[in-house]
Amino acid sequence: MTKNEIISFLKQTHLFAEVSDNGLRRISDFVKENYYEKGQIVFNEGEKGDTLHIIVKGRVKITKYTQQGKIKILAILNEKDNFGEMALLTDEARTATVEAIDDVITLSIARQEFMDILKTESSISLQIIKTLCHRLAKADRDLKNFFAGNAKVRISCVLLDFKDENNIVKLTHQEIADIAGLTRETTTRILNNFAANKIIETRSRKINIIDLEKLKEISI
Repeated sequence: MTKNEIISFLKQTHLFAEVSDNGLRRISDFVKENYYEKGQIVFNEGEKGDTLHIIVKGRVKITKYTQQGKIKILAILNEKDNFGEMALLTDEARTATVEAIDDVITLSIARQEFMDILKTESSISLQIIKTLCHRLAKADRDLKNFFAGNAKVRISCVLLDFKDENNIVKLTHQEIADIAGLTRETTTRILNNFAANKIIETRSRKINIIDLEKLKEISI
């Protein structure tokens, strides 16, 4: 990407949308472009964290091993989302593993440069706080659903969490099952039930939510 392309892209992200033009030009001097093939690990849980990533293209999944040795998908991030900021701010090891779902391109910023930028661009700190609060609220909701919610509630919450602005969910049945903590068979059965009741419809590996209010009712 050229310098102007990087600046234009950063303006479209949540993290850097409020940064001044001078700040964006400064940030563009520090960013590094990274390429990851589908299935490649960006970083592993427990590794030293010294870079923040912003997704330019593709999707990544954030995973963690449970005490039973199973992989739990914590989140799936899309273009313009950022990850890796917690390790930067706390100077601790990575708390989860990040894997490329598709061929992925990211822009990364190293810790020292990022901390220097934070000193002059307070809007970034605010966006990071908002991001962390959103993820904390989601984690709290997931925990409550895991202990109290039935399978329909869990799946409805996953669909609501991962829908885009057009109410489309780009997840496979297996990915939904992994996020909800259910088997694929149970997940497919419930999704088929939702489809039969005209809450969703499935089209070529995409789920279209056609009755958003009903899905919200189920998630409560």
